[in-house]
Amino acid sequence: MKKLLLIGLLSGALAACNNASKSTENKKDSLDSAASEQKEMIDSTAEHREDKIDSATEMKKDSLDRIDSMHKEMKKDASK
Repeated sequence: MKKLLLIGLLSGALAACNNASKSTENKKDSLDSAASEQKEMIDSTAEHREDKIDSATEMKKDSLDRIDSMHKEMKKDASK
């Protein structure tokens, strides 16, 4: 059992050393790539929300126009 534990610890240590051998430049590039992906996702989400707000505003304006025209028709009919 101790041998299995030793083998597990040794393999974990070797894996950690292997990951630590990445150069600082590679790590910076990875961080830049991740940041760029996150920014793009934020931009696309913001554009999507902006489109939703614009379409909702247009719908509300159209509704107000319809209500206004109905009121005008009612006044017109009432004055006859």
